[in-house]
Amino acid sequence: MFNCSEYVVRCLSNCLPILFLISFVCSAKQEIYFATDLLPEEGTRKADLVSQLVYYVTDELKNDYRVTFQQTSREREWRLIEKQSNICVYNKTHTPKRAKLAVFASQPLIVYAPNRLILNRDIGTAPSLSLTTALSLGLNIGVVKGRNYGEKLDELIMQNSELLYVGAGSYKAERLEVMLKQGKLDGIIEYSSVFKSRQPDANIGKDYFIYALTEAQHAVKGYLACAKSDVGEKFVADFENVMNSAGYRAFAISKFHEASGLIEADFIIEQLGYK
Repeated sequence: MFNCSEYVVRCLSNCLPILFLISFVCSAKQEIYFATDLLPEEGTRKADLVSQLVYYVTDELKNDYRVTFQQTSREREWRLIEKQSNICVYNKTHTPKRAKLAVFASQPLIVYAPNRLILNRDIGTAPSLSLTTALSLGLNIGVVKGRNYGEKLDELIMQNSELLYVGAGSYKAERLEVMLKQGKLDGIIEYSSVFKSRQPDANIGKDYFIYALTEAQHAVKGYLACAKSDVGEKFVADFENVMNSAGYRAFAISKFHEASGLIEADFIIEQLGYK
């Protein structure tokens, strides 16, 4: 005789493992790896401004994504983004070459005033000069390998690489600053706001002198970029949805104002269209 109760129990016993599997697959978070040379270290290195903005967004996306930050050099970041479908980078300038490798967000995380020439001596020239002129004075100037300084400066750096100190590896920008302080370099090319934030004891106008470079772009924008894949495209879209929220913009504006002694906060907010 057919026993309906036993039949139902057997069906449920057979179906439950399948239902659990479906539930697990549907609830599994997508893994995203950020490759960065700016990985904060607990107790020794605080998160920089742009990293704080990224952390805000990734925290908002924590229900759908499991985000991990990996320490790597700037030049290796782009090799990883070519090889893995779930790799992202941030605070990157958009160039045609990079656009072939990655999906860029349509709006930047940050906008910087132009790169500057920061020297540990007063060379007695006008407040702006060309990189060519600076090199003709015999100055030993440091730059970071794999970094984008803007189209005109990148071209000059490539043409004059033998006259420059080209540093590679993680934290190289900070190491160049140490070399500048030690007198091993005469100058570096860096954003003045970044230099001031990392070297708060630097006496500008006495021990260090900041010059505008005629080849530098008016403003440099730093974007999120992810691997050219379905995963990368979806993450960029979800990331931008958070960036467009009122909560994110209020957080970003507050962080810009907090750092106003080190950055040109009003310039950044205006350039980002957050006014």
